Amino acid sequence: MQLSKVLDEIRERVGIENLTDSCSGRGCRVDMTDVPRDRIVVDVDLAFKAHQRTGKHCDRILFYVDTPENRLVVVLIELKSGTFKVTDVSQQLQGSVNFVSSLFPRNLKATCIPVVFHGKGIHAAQRPRFRGTKVRFRNKESVIRRNKCGAPKNLANVLSGSGNL
Repeated sequence: MQLSKVLDEIRERVGIENLTDSCSGRGCRVDMTDVPRDRIVVDVDLAFKAHQRTGKHCDRILFYVDTPENRLVVVLIELKSGTFKVTDVSQQLQGSVNFVSSLFPRNLKATCIPVVFHGKGIHAAQRPRFRGTKVRFRNKESVIRRNKCGAPKNLANVLSGSGNL
């Protein structure tokens, strides 16, 4: 599959009724300024129901093409407006990996970026757990990135690597 056609293929496989225009939700605002306009945002609750999937999953999945790198970027997004445990977030993000993998060919170059946006500060006991917590996608582990709900350019900052608190 050509990289230029991959977003259309993903839209078709997910179903347009399971897409949304925003990564925000659940009391958490995600600022999409400076994020590529040619993108897809999947409402994972809707998509899991439509595709008869069960289990833990994240709230949103963002897809876009990184043209200079010639790869698909998959951003798994978990939204937390209140307190949470890192292990729960990890399981929700990891629970979406199989669904994501079914949406495009295995031979397509793709990068996965797991992210949690949170409202309140992270409990002191949870902070050290973030440093080593990863999500496995296509035999590669990626550290979970994080940023605050409502912060200006919070998504763009996380994607550039400058948003980890």
